[in-house]
Amino acid sequence: MKSSFISSSAIQNAMRLTIRQGQNQMTKATMEATTGVYADIGVSLGGNAARSVDFTRETDRIASIKSSNSLVAARMESSQLGLSKMKDVGDGLVSKLTALQGSHDPGSITVAIQSATSALSTMMDTANTMVNGEYLFSGINTDVQPLTDMTATTSAAIVTELNTYATGLGKAVSDLTGAEMETFITSTVEPMFSEANWTDATTGWSQASSQNMTSRISNSEVIESSTNANSEGMRYFALASVMTSALLDQGLSSDAMSTVSKQAISYTTKATSGLVTQASQLGLSQERVKKSNDALDAQSNIIKNKLVDLQGVDPYEASTLVKTLETQLETAYTIVSKIQQLSLVNYL
Repeated sequence: MKSSFISSSAIQNAMRLTIRQGQNQMTKATMEATTGVYADIGVSLGGNAARSVDFTRETDRIASIKSSNSLVAARMESSQLGLSKMKDVGDGLVSKLTALQGSHDPGSITVAIQSATSALSTMMDTANTMVNGEYLFSGINTDVQPLTDMTATTSAAIVTELNTYATGLGKAVSDLTGAEMETFITSTVEPMFSEANWTDATTGWSQASSQNMTSRISNSEVIESSTNANSEGMRYFALASVMTSALLDQGLSSDAMSTVSKQAISYTTKATSGLVTQASQLGLSQERVKKSNDALDAQSNIIKNKLVDLQGVDPYEASTLVKTLETQLETAYTIVSKIQQLSLVNYL
């Protein structure tokens, strides 16, 4: 009978190898128990790893579109608030001008002029609003302030033209009739606020582009996601305000003054109607963004479920494996410790 010898060093080395392998498995199992997916997708899925990459890329793309959509939605929401504010101010101006038709006393005239000036100031400030470093009402020229206040220049031009018009009729301005004043307003004042004059590079009010921003909100949908200050609504708003402040202070006859207030009311009503149209167009785009986000969410959920089916591990099984490996490692550490404590000195 032969005795065989087992080296304690060999046992130690074997235990160290076991510990190293156990630690590697422990790291992998812990990661899978924590994340719920395979630690090494390529090794675990083999040929299906390409599908996993495609699904992951698609979820990232959807997340990117939704992030862009949130910025688009914020811009349109801010624009809606601005349009609503301008409409409210326009409605207030109509009330003041309507009151003026019943009384042409100096106090009523002063209130109407102040109201027109205040309304225009509010419109200008609102139209020049910035959000996230972009002007809301500049169309595609988002880095350019859309409106410049040309009230003084335009008012002076209106007064000059009025005097020329009256002189041509052989009358003083104070003698102009309502019909003559209406002709002057429609043939001389209103054209000053045509889109061509409004956007004139030298003398115009607006630096905005008439082309609105567009945004892709899904694979197949592109929407207009902004509006601009060249719309009829804003031009009529400025027309009504400037005309009121320029003409009511010219000593007009009662008949001519009634015509001015009537035309101003008409222009302001057109302005508020135009602002509502702009808001409605933005509202349609907002609804499309909402529906697109709902569709993207549904699509993302489907893909994520497929990813779970493809990459997912059983968390209970992974947790059980972690506990098993912990036990094995503790046992291996104990054995190595015991072996290291072996010494002939203990037996001499």
